[in-house]
Amino acid sequence: MTNLAKASGLADQPAHDYPLGPPTRWSRPWSPPVVSALTAIGALLVGFFLVAGLSAGRTSALEQDARKAELIALINARSEHTEQLSARLEDLRARVAEAEADVAAGAPSLSAYLTQVEQAAGLTRLTGPGLRVTFADAVTGCSVREEDCRIQDRDLQLAVNALFGAGAEAVAVNGERIIATTALRRAGRQILVNYRVLTPPYVVEAIGNPDRLAVDFARSEIAEQFAIWTEVYGLGFATEVVDTLDLAPYGGSVQLRAAEPVGDVPGLQVAEDQP
Repeated sequence: MTNLAKASGLADQPAHDYPLGPPTRWSRPWSPPVVSALTAIGALLVGFFLVAGLSAGRTSALEQDARKAELIALINARSEHTEQLSARLEDLRARVAEAEADVAAGAPSLSAYLTQVEQAAGLTRLTGPGLRVTFADAVTGCSVREEDCRIQDRDLQLAVNALFGAGAEAVAVNGERIIATTALRRAGRQILVNYRVLTPPYVVEAIGNPDRLAVDFARSEIAEQFAIWTEVYGLGFATEVVDTLDLAPYGGSVQLRAAEPVGDVPGLQVAEDQP
């Protein structure tokens, strides 16, 4: 055997230049105490951030609630002030009407013309037969855009124009009289008429020939569209012929800044300006 080793040259190999020993086993980079300490620190940090986030959220919610309460109180105060001004306006109008009656007592033609103008301007209460049109938002859940399932200001604008085009002598929306200077528009999700916020359903009442109003309005573009939209979006839409409608007068200010009267008023003599 020795002779074979020598013959093969294995015995002549040089010795290794590194020490021989048992193989090194894999060991954990962190000892269990270190891992436990890091886990505890991480848990503390997570808990701290959670508590801080909850505290900040609670503070923000409290601030929002306080702000909401302030806005509600402000709205209520403004509404009460508006009601007081409206009552004062009605009183002043009554006094003005008495003064106009005294002045026009000696001029019947002027009194008749003034009454006619006030009626046309929407400043007097009117009663008579007509048509009632009711619009309502969708009751069930909306599967499309939210605004498609709500009555828009344009819907009411088109309805009012269609009724006047059909021969209506007077129109009101939820009791708000429509006159030449009426603003019917949207503010956020609310609809304003004469700067008053309306809530659905929206009831449009028009005094005039009921048969003509019903027929012509049914042929209008807005009525044809709502005949489809009630099926597609679930909007509420109904028309009703009414024997007697009672429309209140316009309750806002009628002061004009840029308009001028056209033509002479019968029975009225205007003194020339003195130099």
